[in-house]
Amino acid sequence: MIQNQTARAVTKGILHAVIISLILVFAFALVILLSGLSSSFIRPGAQIIKVLSIFWGVAVALRGIEKRGWLFGMLVGLLYTVIIFLIFSIIDTNFGITTGLLADTLFACAIGAVSAMIIKTLRAKTI
Repeated sequence: MIQNQTARAVTKGILHAVIISLILVFAFALVILLSGLSSSFIRPGAQIIKVLSIFWGVAVALRGIEKRGWLFGMLVGLLYTVIIFLIFSIIDTNFGITTGLLADTLFACAIGAVSAMIIKTLRAKTI
């Protein structure tokens, strides 16, 4: 029963992160298109969207998880990266696995773990 609840919480967190990410990417693309910003803003914008999405996904996932939040935060970051990679690879029709993808995956895992630690600390202080 506990494992089922944990899996459900992590799945819910990943889905929230992916949905938030897709919304933010669309909004960011619209801003770039309408404002005429240079392409140099795309990479930093994508990283900010990734961090915000993972943070939100971890916050949602940790509502149903009591222990080892950092581990489940890493899991949210990892699976978020895999799903986002698949979605954008389908859109771009390019499934290239590169060292950049590995770096993004490690970054997402680290962001997930750190997000979980921050969220757990903030929740402990408010209780």
